[in-house]
Amino acid sequence: MTVQPIECQDFSFMYHKSEYLAVKQINLSVDKGKFYLLAGPTGSGKTTLIRAINGLIPHFYHGRFFGYVKIEGKDTLEMTPAKLASSVGTVFQNPENQLFSMSVERELTFSLENLGFSREQISKQINHAINLTKIDSFLKKSPYELSGGEQQRVAIASVLALNPEIIILDEPLSNLDSATATEISQLLESIQKHEGKTVILSEHRLEYLLDVVDSIIVIHQGKIKTIEPPSVLLQQDLLYDIGIDLPLLYQWFYIQIRKIEHLNENSTYRIPCNENEQLQWLKNYCHSNLDQKYLVRSYFNSEETPLMREENRVTEPILTVQNLNFSYEIEGKKLKKHSSHKFPFRWISKKRNEKMKKFFQTLVLNDINAQFYPGEVVSLLGKNGAGKSTFVRCLTNLLNSYMGKVILNGTDTQQLPSHEITRVIGLMFQNPDHQLFLNSVEAELEFSLKNLNLTPKEQDQRIFQTLNQLDIQNLRKFPPFSVSGGQKKKIALATILCRNPEILIFDEPTIGQDAQQKQKLLEIIRKAQSEQKLIIIISHDIEFILQVSTRILVMDQGRILADDKPTNIFHDKALLNKSNLRQSTFMHLYEKLRAQIPDLPPDILSITQLERYLSNVTTNH
Repeated sequence: MTVQPIECQDFSFMYHKSEYLAVKQINLSVDKGKFYLLAGPTGSGKTTLIRAINGLIPHFYHGRFFGYVKIEGKDTLEMTPAKLASSVGTVFQNPENQLFSMSVERELTFSLENLGFSREQISKQINHAINLTKIDSFLKKSPYELSGGEQQRVAIASVLALNPEIIILDEPLSNLDSATATEISQLLESIQKHEGKTVILSEHRLEYLLDVVDSIIVIHQGKIKTIEPPSVLLQQDLLYDIGIDLPLLYQWFYIQIRKIEHLNENSTYRIPCNENEQLQWLKNYCHSNLDQKYLVRSYFNSEETPLMREENRVTEPILTVQNLNFSYEIEGKKLKKHSSHKFPFRWISKKRNEKMKKFFQTLVLNDINAQFYPGEVVSLLGKNGAGKSTFVRCLTNLLNSYMGKVILNGTDTQQLPSHEITRVIGLMFQNPDHQLFLNSVEAELEFSLKNLNLTPKEQDQRIFQTLNQLDIQNLRKFPPFSVSGGQKKKIALATILCRNPEILIFDEPTIGQDAQQKQKLLEIIRKAQSEQKLIIIISHDIEFILQVSTRILVMDQGRILADDKPTNIFHDKALLNKSNLRQSTFMHLYEKLRAQIPDLPPDILSITQLERYLSNVTTNH
């Protein structure tokens, strides 16, 4: 009898202090050498299943365990994660959480040395991992000097060095820019094909994986619903009904086909899955909705567009950045000791101060100037390591050893106490683990509201409303560290929203969020914009950015490369290439569509904009 790489039978698990089963009667048998995508809405049980496969459940995360999980025939109840490491390698969502050595080379050898491998075997296995992941150019560097994509490659290499038969990856693309996400997905495909590994990858960014994986394991409300190839599942209702975050173009095709079926039960339309079919669909859609002679540009002047009209902009900025420079080489008292607000640049020009020379030789932010206005939704885009997260931390004074000025409502933030800044600015970190530290979700929100001088009744009401708004009322008594990455994001968001600040800053808010939660976030942002709040978003989720942004700043190497409307940014291909951005699938198709229907306007960036444009044309004529 063939032993399967992974086998679960009637597996259920309830976390300690929880009243609900996180997964329920999971029955799963995984074939050797196949590439699986584990897909499901936020909180569906994906992370719990991964923890059970690599042994973290029940040996690290305790609770009530039912049924069994076997890895290559070995029961995980009897095998610690350390013993399972030679069979199962895990790449976590945030590579910083698993990289801890002083150099990349040392990172690769560490596990092998601890497992007692010979020097010859260590050399052979790490060289093989290096060649597969192409990390030879930065072996001597510290992992913390690397970009997000490079760190992810190192994390994958450190797992491959152990040569496990099974590789588990928990949202490995979530923190990466679009170009790097494409590179990593291609790398994983190559490893799986050439090494014959069994790969299970949990991910919300399906657009990079639909052409790569063999099958999709769909999990919803703790239960496995089906296991099918992507080409089969895309034609079924399941993915769309439960809120899997499919690319908007696929969601749009699905809605159109269901409309046709409603009118004609005998229709046999299929969702187009390749470029030629998709292009023909869009071409037919355009022709069926308009006569080309009626093509007009009215959509882009209508009130429906998210772009703000200049005449409606508030004249006074709420936030101004002047000549902002920052280096991690000199922080806190070190910089203040070696600088002067009166004449720092004279010191630097004469090179009298070695600390200040070092500061300007290692700039993470380089002479940033920008103004932000109430009612704007400004997105910060750029490759990993461009300086985006550092920039927003300077805006909130979390990093205060910068040179230059950040002016909030007319006052230099260096002159404001922290509690005054946090009353006005709410920042949601990219990694919620850096933001959540108390024993329950309720305690996190209570701490966030601490300085607002609310009565106990007002505080409880604010907490109740915020948790309900984000559909996490059931997590109120939960410890934040026990829930999934996507749920942690929602908790971190709740700690910001409950304070109702004038400025909202979101660092990668859509990571780990399903389609329903992204729609909820979109509604929150639009409501905040209507209330004349300033919203600043860092994100690699281009489709989401295009739905909400009034303005985009593109950053690279600590500088602002461009500050413009989304339409201008995404038609500048040189800029996109330089900053590791890419056009969405729709934009790529739309360029080809315009070659066949030249009178279509060039400004359209999404399928929803095209649909609205055509509706506007046919309505007015």
